[in-house]
Amino acid sequence: MAGKVKWVTDIEKSVLINNFEKRGWVQVTENEDWNFYWMSVQTIRNVFSVETGYRLSDDQIVNHFPNHYELTRKDLMVKNIKRYRKELEKEGSPLAEKDENGKYLYLDFVPVTYMLPADYNLFVEEFRKSPSSTWIMKPCGKAQGKGIFLINKLSQIKKWSRDSKTSSFVSQSNKEAYVISLYINNPLLIGGRKFDLRLYVLVSTYRPLRCYMYKLGFCRFCTVKYTPSTSELDNMFVHLTNVAIQKHGEDYNHIHGGKWTVSNLRLYLESTRGKEVTSKLFDEIHWIIVQSLKAVAVNASPSLTSSTANDRILKYNLINDTLNIAVPNGEIPDCKWNKSPPKEVLGNYEILFDEELAQGDGADRELRSRQGQSLGPRAGRSRDSGRAVLTTWK
Repeated sequence: MAGKVKWVTDIEKSVLINNFEKRGWVQVTENEDWNFYWMSVQTIRNVFSVETGYRLSDDQIVNHFPNHYELTRKDLMVKNIKRYRKELEKEGSPLAEKDENGKYLYLDFVPVTYMLPADYNLFVEEFRKSPSSTWIMKPCGKAQGKGIFLINKLSQIKKWSRDSKTSSFVSQSNKEAYVISLYINNPLLIGGRKFDLRLYVLVSTYRPLRCYMYKLGFCRFCTVKYTPSTSELDNMFVHLTNVAIQKHGEDYNHIHGGKWTVSNLRLYLESTRGKEVTSKLFDEIHWIIVQSLKAVAVNASPSLTSSTANDRILKYNLINDTLNIAVPNGEIPDCKWNKSPPKEVLGNYEILFDEELAQGDGADRELRSRQGQSLGPRAGRSRDSGRAVLTTWK
């Protein structure tokens, strides 16, 4: 068994186990020596807790960064993005430029957001500036659409506070934290329905940052047509795309699961909006992903549950391509190995950002970004007719 990768997982999913077994890797228990451990979020927390003090050896890798909660909790995501903006401002980075109204020109990809109950007074002040606005509340530590609701009156916040057994917003003990964000009430619709994107990004290292975009992502659609009408604020089939919610709707399709591939989305947008607009959109999505990673913000536990046959195939291939990058040649991991894998092993991944390559012309790149010139393959933004336009990443 010498030279064989020894693997462990506490997630019994066929898309994982089949990928391990086809490589001839050896399954062991968590108490034995292991090289690759695909852990649940809870296991990561337990293994790498301060009390445990566990440290990986040079021949061990796991599927999460130990401090993943900095990436994945909604409140910490907002905190990190706000901190990232301020750091760029202090550095005088052109990315932190603002318009005459004090709004970010480039780092404007997060709507106005507050933490509750901590920022309640700040939220009330903002709410009263535009009392007809709709806001969306999300519990910081939950997923799959649990606990999300929309509000358009301050009285609804007060009712939520009472229902949560909190007598005052000043007292925060035993109070579940929420984020509240200005709701985007004019979303892009297809067939009159809201949708979101589920994109997979593999981060192989943070120092330097190196990440890969998986080409085979998908869209998730609502089953009920969208309306901004306040009478439908409580209808989550209109507003939330989570499969965990939509699968209970009368119009949910169990064959395709209310999903489209990203390639189909791209074809649709090219036919309705044009290739140039579509390419710009996807460039901007890629740019936002890299900035989010720099500010630490992604999903900790992407679902490996398959709701359709196509879903199962996609996720099997996703894991296969991920392992080819994370464990080169299927050999025992070596943390000292920090090279970019050759293009032929990337499968459906493509390099999204490589900090080592980008550092070569950092200062000059920022200057050209400010001047609105194309930044070429190392990525950045240029300006076109006064609007922010992303240059091509590849």
